[in-house]
Amino acid sequence: TTLLYTIKFEIAMASGSPPQPPTLHRGWVVKQINSGDTIVLKGRPRGGPPPERTIILSHITAPKLGRRPIGADEATVDEPYAWESREFLRKLLIGKEVSFIVEYVIPASGRECALVYIGTGDDSVCVNELMVKEGWATTRSNASKNEEVAKYELWQIEAQTSGTGLHNEENRAGAIRNVVWSHEDPRMVFDELKGTPLKAVVESVRDGGTLRLMIVPSMQYITLMLTGIRCPSFKPDGGAEDFADEAKYAVESRLLNKDIEIQLEGTSGGGAGGNARNQNFVGSVVKPGNISLFLLKEGLAKCVDWSMKLLTTDPEQYRSAMRQAKADRKRLWKNFEGPVCTVPKDQKEFSGKVTEVVNGEVVVIKVGGAYKRVTLSSIRQPRPAEGTDPGPPSKALYEVPYLFEAREFLRKRLIGKKVNVTVDYVRPAANGYPERVCASVFLGNQNLQEAIVSKGLATVAWHKQDDDERAANYDALLLAQEKAKKNKVGLHATGEPPIHKVADLAGNAAKSKQFLPFLQRIGRLHAVVEFVASGSRVRVYIPRDTCLATFLLSGISCPRAARPSIKGMPAVTAEPYGEEALEFIKDHIMHREVEIEVESCDKAGNFIGYLFVEDRNMSVELVKEGLATVHFTAERGKYFDLLSRVEAEAKSARKRLWKDYVETAEVKEETSEQTDSNITESVPALTEVVVTHIENCSKMWVQRCKDGAALVSLMNQMRADLISEPPLPGSYTPRTGDLCAAVFSEDNNWYRARVLKVHRNEDLVEVLYIDFGNKASVPSSKLASLAHQYTTVPGAASECQLAFIIPPEDEEWIPDSMRELQSMLSNKLVLNVVSKTGGVDQVSLSSNGNDVATHLLSSGLVEFEKQKNRNRYGSLMSQYETAMNEARKNRRNRFQYGDFTSDDAVEFGYSK
Repeated sequence: TTLLYTIKFEIAMASGSPPQPPTLHRGWVVKQINSGDTIVLKGRPRGGPPPERTIILSHITAPKLGRRPIGADEATVDEPYAWESREFLRKLLIGKEVSFIVEYVIPASGRECALVYIGTGDDSVCVNELMVKEGWATTRSNASKNEEVAKYELWQIEAQTSGTGLHNEENRAGAIRNVVWSHEDPRMVFDELKGTPLKAVVESVRDGGTLRLMIVPSMQYITLMLTGIRCPSFKPDGGAEDFADEAKYAVESRLLNKDIEIQLEGTSGGGAGGNARNQNFVGSVVKPGNISLFLLKEGLAKCVDWSMKLLTTDPEQYRSAMRQAKADRKRLWKNFEGPVCTVPKDQKEFSGKVTEVVNGEVVVIKVGGAYKRVTLSSIRQPRPAEGTDPGPPSKALYEVPYLFEAREFLRKRLIGKKVNVTVDYVRPAANGYPERVCASVFLGNQNLQEAIVSKGLATVAWHKQDDDERAANYDALLLAQEKAKKNKVGLHATGEPPIHKVADLAGNAAKSKQFLPFLQRIGRLHAVVEFVASGSRVRVYIPRDTCLATFLLSGISCPRAARPSIKGMPAVTAEPYGEEALEFIKDHIMHREVEIEVESCDKAGNFIGYLFVEDRNMSVELVKEGLATVHFTAERGKYFDLLSRVEAEAKSARKRLWKDYVETAEVKEETSEQTDSNITESVPALTEVVVTHIENCSKMWVQRCKDGAALVSLMNQMRADLISEPPLPGSYTPRTGDLCAAVFSEDNNWYRARVLKVHRNEDLVEVLYIDFGNKASVPSSKLASLAHQYTTVPGAASECQLAFIIPPEDEEWIPDSMRELQSMLSNKLVLNVVSKTGGVDQVSLSSNGNDVATHLLSSGLVEFEKQKNRNRYGSLMSQYETAMNEARKNRRNRFQYGDFTSDDAVEFGYSK
């Protein structure tokens, strides 16, 4: 080298120009190795990406690497040992500081040829010389012959002699790479390589989020998009997005031409049905470190949802890194203004008991004494199909596919359970909707959003790319949704969605009364409380009959809660303790599985009875807490004693309604009760019965309890015979008076019946069901002949009439009288035959020791007909007379305006 510059100095002096001493450039770092004789250097950065210089190693040449196909240009093939030569130089220099002396510049291209040195002082090594000595480069054939070039030729001869490097002729055929530059089906390649850490060399960096790699040793060239992030990119017109250069430089300085390890996690296109031009793979850099996290932390990248779900590592660390960059307002986030959170920090996390599951995405949680309405963040419950109107929420719950299943999924898991809540964001009030607190809800360690999404009963809500108002586990939700789609469950199933045909009995008195006998016979019935209107009025769903009904708690009088103005109706203020009663009952029964005992039905079609939660009678519980009083109608029920006892306890404790109660001594009035001295009591013949059908306030049909088992056996056998040998339609010709089998429309079962009348023109037959006493008009196709064994057994239902009772003739009082009668006849009764008139038994009925007729008389709902021979009926006549006098005295119901019977005197044409 000294000789070379001596010659240059002599030539310069001879030409008359002053000699230029050689300049040694220091402090440059090797950025990239293009081949065995060409390198790219970078200087020190000053306020931006550093300057770069491409240097050709002077005096030497190395084998040329093949090039990938670009546009119409086809790929070229490596020269022998080109890859090995480049790799030797790459591993020697990449990322290291070097110094160099430019010897000359190629005039045509302006490229600099230089001597490059690695190390300092005595340890300095000339890279040009080393490449020739190691056999990875040869002397340039067009180099000027001088002493310096002669040294290179001598080192080359030594390398050739020893067969070093590219001079190894034995392996020359295998020293040419077979590079796979493109893939026809990237998805197939991914399926082969996924889950396996792959070693690669970074050949170039397109932008901060896209690398071009050579996978070794398989020599597959791929474009890798970093999973879960997007960096600012460069535009086709040469422009660039903000911070694109900084992001690219950050990646190049850390990874370019370095050995890395990657994990493939998906593809972004290509293959069958994909974009043939887009053959990018999606993956993460595992070693030497996660470059994606670095870019996010430095504000040089953003998270992208579509590929976050492909991550094999925890995506939350990506979100956390981006949130921190936003908080620090780094680079891309320099103008970031975070959302305004209206939730105080001490209320971001809380625990409470779930008291209501409103639908598939909203729950109500009781925290201390307050109720918080919480929306599950970042999920959407099933919605109605576009263009359809499912009606109000109470109807939509059953009409919208999978909405009922979604609500039930949450209800069965959450109601009455303690949950932990973390508020993710708050949606302000807009478009008529109130402010919504959106949170993640946990039952133990289970995240409820993930659970319901994985079952296909909810979908993940779409958020704008930079929208931080989303669930903290948003990426886990996306994975759960992909799992549900893969398993084809719920909303993602290919079959028809489940259909729920629910009959709404609320307000439909006729339909409710049709259901009433069946509900009474069943006893306790499973139901789900859908809504609580007040302390004693609820709406229930009965799964057995797939119907909705309004249910009133029997035996109590409960203060009314406040009611807002609805559809022009004035608002109603709450009665004292009405709101407390409502809160108490909601806490105990809302959306819980309960049991109901239906006693009767009022004129509006509302069922009346008792409701039980875990065998606790809620009528009793309300009275016990001083939130209700015992109603006089409870006297005829089987829970009267219990209700009276707990009411006495509430009075003693001065609870709520009884806080101002003052106990007084009861004064027993002495009355001169008129009795019949000649009455003789006889021992009646008592029979246990159940009422199966009521015609009016005095006429009904009963079954003897002791016949129940035999009747059930008979019915089962008859139905089994008809099912095994179904009758042909039209094979039976009905005649008046015949016994036959008839289908009852309400439950579609066969029953024994007697033909009362045949309507030939309408093809309808009027029948009497002899085991129950009700009548119906049935199509002849729903009739069948009975086998002899079923016609010889008498009908189980007997017609009877309450002795001496006259039903009200005034249409106004018939519904109330029927309601009272039905409420007393829902349980087992004791029947006593008093007399017989026209073949019909005149009877007295008692329920839990309470005479039915006496109660109706004392309530002022019916009259009784006085009999001439009073002695024949014992004390019954006096009992009835006393009861009606009591109603008259207290002006109950029909007597509310005085004694209406005074107008029924003989002079007005009235007679018994």
